[in-house]
Amino acid sequence: MPLVMIGLSHQSAPVEVRERLAFTVGGALGDALGRIKAGLPPNGECVLLSTCNRTELYVATSAREPDGDAALLLAGARGLPAGEFAPYLHELRGHRAVEHLFRVAAGLDSMILGEPDIVRQVKAAYTEASDVGATGPTLNPLFHRALFVAKRARTETALGRGAFSVGHAAAEMAQSIFGSLSGRSVLLLGAGKMSEATARHLAASGARSVLVANRTFDRAARLAEALNGRAVHYDEFPAQLERADIVIASTAAPHTVVHRPMVESVLHARRHRPLFLIDIAVPRDIDADVGDLPDVFLYNIDDLRAVVDADQAERRQEALRAEALVREEAVAFWGRLRSQETATPLVTSVRAKMDTIRDSEMARLRQRLAHLPPEDWEAIERFSASLVNKIAHAPTRKIKDFAADERSDEKMETVRELFELDGAAAARAGEEPPP
Repeated sequence: MPLVMIGLSHQSAPVEVRERLAFTVGGALGDALGRIKAGLPPNGECVLLSTCNRTELYVATSAREPDGDAALLLAGARGLPAGEFAPYLHELRGHRAVEHLFRVAAGLDSMILGEPDIVRQVKAAYTEASDVGATGPTLNPLFHRALFVAKRARTETALGRGAFSVGHAAAEMAQSIFGSLSGRSVLLLGAGKMSEATARHLAASGARSVLVANRTFDRAARLAEALNGRAVHYDEFPAQLERADIVIASTAAPHTVVHRPMVESVLHARRHRPLFLIDIAVPRDIDADVGDLPDVFLYNIDDLRAVVDADQAERRQEALRAEALVREEAVAFWGRLRSQETATPLVTSVRAKMDTIRDSEMARLRQRLAHLPPEDWEAIERFSASLVNKIAHAPTRKIKDFAADERSDEKMETVRELFELDGAAAARAGEEPPP
């Protein structure tokens, strides 16, 4: 079954493009999966991975070229034309799609090399797709293996040891602005995992107090308690901008929540104290023109790259080891998948052809040797079956080897010609006849 990945990431698109194709808000991911699944053939499979740094659709269908349709489905799930994203979309098929997913799960394609959150995000994307019946015999084993490969990469290399994170990068950047974070106050907009991780890094760097504002007050209160901070009602956060030194914005809002007039109104009371705004949400939480105000320093998730790049140099050697592991796993998985989808039906056809010949010859022999007793015929049946098994063993092994070969289609066609298998026979065995 052809496999394709189509999507965009921090490697190919800036945040203002990524946020338009993000499915991170509310129930957007589940709704999109339903629309995409409805647009696939009956046996089509799909998983949609959407994070702050990437949106990727993995599709397996019986269609020979599913990629064009996949691009339309992905953009259509957001109600947007595919052409709008064409310059930023990248597509990978077959073995390359497998290797890409394994790299993503291992943290090798992340903005922060080896970051741990991506494993959770891949697992969550697969679980949601599986729960709605969007996965099947191709994507189920693929994503299970991707999670296994991610675990191998972390246990067999030091890729994730002491790994940098968005929170760590934000704390580093804040220190570059303030010099020291000692005594600084932090306002969190949103109470998710990313906000919490960033706040913990800021606190470890000396930040004095943490305020948490979230649309669900109870969730804000739980996070504030965990951080030894204080929860405030969401509609109170604009007033808190007057006192905060650092604002971490990571809500699940589908639109911006911090606007220029809102920030401009507190600047006089702040008396030129620097206001450091870190917008790590996708879609973004803070209007871009807020950063044009005096004494305001606005950074989005893409702006953290400079801090991240300096740290990544120390981890690149481990990344090389993890890349080798991923390539090995991808080749092995693709070989197994090709064997299951291509070799098995052809092996069945070859065996069926051999069994047909055996049955025909046994029928002729029975006519000539009709006088033989039943026990002799049982011995002859066992002998002929054993002989066919032994003759079929080498071709079976070779067909499975051919399935993982780069020239598999050509070699499979040679096998069909060698055993004189027509399209109808192949189709009856569950294989699509050659074009």
